[in-house]
Amino acid sequence: MMKYWIGCLVLFFSACAYAQNPNIQLQPIATGVSSPVLVTNAGDGSNRLFIVEQTGKIRVMQPEATTATDFLNLTTKLVSGGEQGLLGLAFHPKYKTNRKFYVNYTRSGDGATVVSEFQSSASNRNLADTTERILLTIAQPYANHNGGMIAFGPDGYLYIGMGDGGSGNDPGNRAQNIENLLGKMLRIDVNRTEGALQYGIPPDNPFVGTIAGRDEIFAVGVRNPWRWSFDRSSGQLYVADVGQNAREWVHIVEKGKNYGWATWEGTRCNTSKPVGSPECTALPLISPLLEYAHSAGRCSITGGYVYRGARFTFAQGAYIYGDYCTGEIWQFANGQSLLLQDTTLSLSAFGEDEGGEIYVCGLNNGTVYRLTNTTSPRTIGTVSSASYDKEASVARESIASAFGTGLANGEFSAPNLPLPTNLGGTTVTIRDSQGIERLAPLFYAGPMQVNFQIPAQTATGYSAVFVKLNDVVVSSGPLKVDGFAPGIFTAAASGAGVAAGRVQRVRNGISTYEEMVERDPADSTKWRSVAIDLEPATDGVFLLLFGTGLRGRTEPLNASVNIGGMSFPLDFVGAQSEFVGLDQINIRLSQTLQGKGEVDVVVTIDGQALNTVRARFK
Repeated sequence: MMKYWIGCLVLFFSACAYAQNPNIQLQPIATGVSSPVLVTNAGDGSNRLFIVEQTGKIRVMQPEATTATDFLNLTTKLVSGGEQGLLGLAFHPKYKTNRKFYVNYTRSGDGATVVSEFQSSASNRNLADTTERILLTIAQPYANHNGGMIAFGPDGYLYIGMGDGGSGNDPGNRAQNIENLLGKMLRIDVNRTEGALQYGIPPDNPFVGTIAGRDEIFAVGVRNPWRWSFDRSSGQLYVADVGQNAREWVHIVEKGKNYGWATWEGTRCNTSKPVGSPECTALPLISPLLEYAHSAGRCSITGGYVYRGARFTFAQGAYIYGDYCTGEIWQFANGQSLLLQDTTLSLSAFGEDEGGEIYVCGLNNGTVYRLTNTTSPRTIGTVSSASYDKEASVARESIASAFGTGLANGEFSAPNLPLPTNLGGTTVTIRDSQGIERLAPLFYAGPMQVNFQIPAQTATGYSAVFVKLNDVVVSSGPLKVDGFAPGIFTAAASGAGVAAGRVQRVRNGISTYEEMVERDPADSTKWRSVAIDLEPATDGVFLLLFGTGLRGRTEPLNASVNIGGMSFPLDFVGAQSEFVGLDQINIRLSQTLQGKGEVDVVVTIDGQALNTVRARFK
């Protein structure tokens, strides 16, 4: 352990502590990967992981899978090795609907940086089409310092991290040259083209409208921003910059600022700066968030992520990062860096899944790991109480169900309205994507299930759900919240089978209601459908389906229903006034369904098919 004390320097901004945390463990989730340099997610609700191989392939892993399959192969387009290869991958914020994603690689032949657009296959989302649209090409004078990370910011623009072009000490003074894209953080709009450009320029980029300076530039003066990320809660941009011979550092990068390279190496005045680079007295220092020295074998920072997951793996808001050469993994929080693990890995990258849990890539052993904490609470699974779709999101104001163990000391139900936020000592807290925590109204709390309503003010995006018993967190897990995530209730409370609906019969202007489901006499634990009588023809007969998550639909109503292969009109889709969180769909039936027996009922709203339910007709 002597090397830790030798290397422990207080470098202006953070103190070091070196006792490892034995509770933090590396769980292998993919092995046999060829030089992994990134692991990320598509943000499409599928919970898949995408692994970038420096040698040119993107691999995809299904949830709970143990092997990865090929998503896209770019090996013939690029040169790989050293600091070159396939270096970056970013999925469009609307990838779920437009299938677009973006890559950053060094081109075969001249080693130029290429940023280009692809799409996944329309028929198979686990494969990519090979059609490429090149957005941006940047010449590279040397083989190193290519940067390579790309990511979409909370503003919807694509950010591109560019190294200074290579060699050492930026001999061409490119990082300080605002007419050159190297040594910069760039920002472009991939949703439009502008003149001869294959992309648009965000109108508030710092050099837009000025005579000097490239319009693509977002920030100036970085050396080799190998890995960086946005805090999914605050939106701040954390950029880890690889130093020259003395320092490694992380800046929170803001628009239009100059972060000093090659004049400054972190907080160190660089006496080997190139001709043309400002003197340290002339270029104000922007202090890094954290910094460390090249001691005890440390040589190259690998930037990570601010932890916003739901599993209590790390402290909320802690920044997780590491060093490529030593394999050390660190947590920066409250102004202090704490050593979590001292591994033997060549730490090429960290990554994040849709729920905010953090992963790490071992370049030297071809393995991707999930970082876990043995003291984390038990994991819960949360679904829409209607559709029970484990991969779908849940809408604001909708009814959700969390499943686990030890969630309550007995069974408790809400006695009346308004709904309580505490049942028998059990509470549910939702921390939304903006970091705001709210107590959820509760319908039911039992040892293995809690039913609650998503607060109406919850921000869309990934939330964390915490179930507490007597103010102690007993289970937690991620939940994706959307404005519109519809589902229909079924009698079996499983998202499939006979619809938990009713029949409305209008005769001579008077409405009566009939059941369409009953307990199976042969097995009281099961439900069966009751045949709907469409006679006499003079009656108006309506199928009333109950659901949740329907309120965020567009106006006017864009909905259709298919029953037994035939289309029928929808009279109403919206909130059901008698029960909190419950929605209703009214469908006008006709005698064309007579004699059909039990058939599928498929409702489509705003282009989204709801879970299929069943109904029976005489």
